[in-house]
Amino acid sequence: MIKCIVCDLDGTLIKTDDTIEEKTLVTLKNYIEKGVEFIIATGRDHNMVIDFLNRYDLDCDLILNNGTQYCNKTKTFNDIYPMDNHSFQKIATILEERGYLLSIHTNQGKYSFKDAESFWEQHVQILKSSPAYLKKPLPKKTFTTKDGYLRDFHYASNAKEMINKGVKVLKIDARHLDSYSVKGIKEELNIEHLDISSSYEDNMEITTNKTNKGYLLEKVIQKKGYLLDEIAVFGDGENDCYMLKQFPYSFAPKNACQLAKESAQYILSQTNEEGAVYEGIQLLRKSNLL
Repeated sequence: MIKCIVCDLDGTLIKTDDTIEEKTLVTLKNYIEKGVEFIIATGRDHNMVIDFLNRYDLDCDLILNNGTQYCNKTKTFNDIYPMDNHSFQKIATILEERGYLLSIHTNQGKYSFKDAESFWEQHVQILKSSPAYLKKPLPKKTFTTKDGYLRDFHYASNAKEMINKGVKVLKIDARHLDSYSVKGIKEELNIEHLDISSSYEDNMEITTNKTNKGYLLEKVIQKKGYLLDEIAVFGDGENDCYMLKQFPYSFAPKNACQLAKESAQYILSQTNEEGAVYEGIQLLRKSNLL
């Protein structure tokens, strides 16, 4: 029997406007009330998750920043797995020199080497150049509103200043407006102890190579006393692949990347916009696993 449901957020559980299909939410809450545990495993940081949790009145364990942080909604516990300082300083310097906008997610909020206003302006510029927001008004969600995105913002002049302050870096989001100008940069970023998750060099996620969503989830379920076949896992991206491979009841939505589909045990017929997680839960129910 399934005792724990683990979901990625973007591209899996939630739609592009940060909402959940009503039938999915009702079904999830029904099983939570029956004692099935729910865990979110996402590349997002705490600030990017808290509005979602509050909106839907959810209080669950969180695997954040691609598996470099394990906490709950109120952070009454907060385990972190930061990158080492030398590797951080080395890669941050290269990326800054090449003109990337860096969102540096830490144990003390989000840092940038740009002041808040410049950081926000470049963030919006990058958003509006993407197909998702081209010639469209930005939606009212945390990632695309100034108050939401800058809520946990801190400025530092450089990596050394952050290191001297004792700030622990969990993940770097590195984005660039000009994909052509940074073509081939990954060859420069083969830095010891770091992992780069991305299909595109103009949008990269960088963490320590000591952990990921799947590694951390294994630790969490071992601590909780669950067996592998008591976990249902849902994910759509490259950062979900290890997690999808490790569990016998793993699901990739129709919109998942090819690597995620190859890693999952089951490929769903619905996308995240249509309620893929609901479909997976119904398959488990029909198999008498829920």
